Parts: sequence; C-alpha cells; structure tokens
Amino acid sequence: MARIFLTHRVRNYAEWRKEYDADAERRSGAGLSEVGHYHSADDPNQFLIVWDSEHSVEDTEAMLNGMMSDPDLARLMEEAGVLEKPDFWVA
Repeated sequence: MARIFLTHRVRNYAEWRKEYDADAERRSGAGLSEVGHYHSADDPNQFLIVWDSEHSVEDTEAMLNGMMSDPDLARLMEEAGVLEKPDFWVA
C-alpha cells in the first residue's frame, strides 16, 4: 500500500469540488481512496489531497504519472479551474 499527497491551486474550490466529485469513478478504478482533504490557512483555493493506493509505491507512481499525462484528465482539470499542474509525492 502507498499513500499519495497531491497539492494544487484552483480558481474556485466549490466549482472544482463538483467536478472532482463527479470524477470519483476514475480514482476508484485506479485503486485510490481518499484519506483527507486539507486547505491552506491563507488560501482556500490551495489544498492538499491525501489518498491511499492499493498498489505498491512503484506501481502507484507509474499509475499517477500515467493519469497526469492523460489528455482527458487534463481537459477536465482545465474545465474545473485547476490553475497549475498538481504536484504529488508517494510515500
């Protein structure tokens, strides 16, 4: 099992959250389950998402790199108001 930490900024959290929730099937299908969601004290549109992965660290890193290079996900993120490419690390 691996734990993923992903952070990024969005234009409007409430609008982004609707799109994020609607895309839950993609995360579930990839073996990800959300552990927590944390906002910056200074900016509610900057946040950290923590997921658990049912896969090894190596397999999780490969899967996330694949997801982040998926043009469909990139389009969804842009439509949802993601302002910058997410940063993530796997532990």
